[in-house]
Amino acid sequence: MAANYTYSGPVNCTREPNVGIVKGKTVIITGGANGIGAVYTKNLVQAGAYVMIGDLDTKNGEALASSLPEGHVWVCRCDVTNWDDQVKLFEEAISKSPSGRVDVVVANAGVAGTDGVFADDSAKDKPEKPNFKIIDVNLTGGLYTIKLALYHFRKQNQRDIDAGKPRNDTSLVIQGSMAGYLDMPGSVLYAASKFGLRGAMTSLRYTGPQHKTRVNLIAPWFIYTGMIPEQFTDLIASKGIVWASIQDAAGALVNIISDTGINSRTFAIVPRKWSPRGYLDIDRDDFKEGERLKEWQDLLLSLGDKLSNFD
Repeated sequence: MAANYTYSGPVNCTREPNVGIVKGKTVIITGGANGIGAVYTKNLVQAGAYVMIGDLDTKNGEALASSLPEGHVWVCRCDVTNWDDQVKLFEEAISKSPSGRVDVVVANAGVAGTDGVFADDSAKDKPEKPNFKIIDVNLTGGLYTIKLALYHFRKQNQRDIDAGKPRNDTSLVIQGSMAGYLDMPGSVLYAASKFGLRGAMTSLRYTGPQHKTRVNLIAPWFIYTGMIPEQFTDLIASKGIVWASIQDAAGALVNIISDTGINSRTFAIVPRKWSPRGYLDIDRDDFKEGERLKEWQDLLLSLGDKLSNFD
C-alpha cells in the first residue's frame, strides 16, 4: 500500500462550490427521508443529482420524492443495522442509476437517546444490560454502509481500468458529529459511535485514492433536527449556545462532492458567527512535524495496511 494521502492544510470553505459538477451523479443517502438527510436529498436533487434514499420511514421518503423532480429520487426501505437491507439498497441504486453506477455515498443514518452505559443503576441489586441501539445504528450501520460503498467503488474503478476508460471520482461522506472531537459528559455511546466513524475516515484516507475514492466527514455542531427533545433544546438555549443551520450542512456536502481535491477533511457545521458559510474545515486530524504523535504515526504508516488482514 502506498500512502496516497498528504496533508496540505485546511480547505478554504469561503469559496463558492462548482455545483454543476454534481449534476448527473447518483447518490445513496442512508436516513435520507428526514432531518439532515432530507435536506441533503433536496439540495442534491436541485443540483441535478439522482438520489436513492435508504430509510425505514418510506412514507416520508415517498412524500419527499413526490415533491422533487420526477425520476430523480428513489426510496428503498432500509434498516441500516440489517446487512441484507443495505446490500439491497446498493443493488437497487445501481439498477436505477442512469449511469449504472454510484458516484457518492452518504453514510448519514443516526440516532441519539438515553445512554445505557452512563445510566446509574447502582441502587439496584444487579446491573442492567445497556441498550446499544446508538452503537448499532450509528457505528455498525455506518460501517455496513462504508463497506458496501468501498465494494462498489472498487468494482467500478476496476471496470474503468479494464475498459481503458478514465477513472471516475467517487466520494464517501460520513456523517459524524462534533461529539467525535469534543468531550460530552454522560454521552458515552453517542461519543463512542462518532469517534468510531471519525476513526474510519482517518484509516481510509490512505487507501481510498488508489481507487479514486475520497473520504470525508461532516461534523455538525448543534443543529435542530427533531432528534433532541424540547427540554434539552431549552437547556442548550439557556447557555447561550447558538444553533447551526441545517441548510449549511447541505452546503458543506455539495462542496465536498463538487471538489475532487477535498479528501480526508472534516467540515464542522457551525453558526455563521463562526464561519461565513456556516461550515469550516476544523483541521484536527493531522499531527505537526516535530510532535511525538507525528513520529509514531509515520512508524505506523510504514507498515501499510498489512495489519488489516490476519486471523
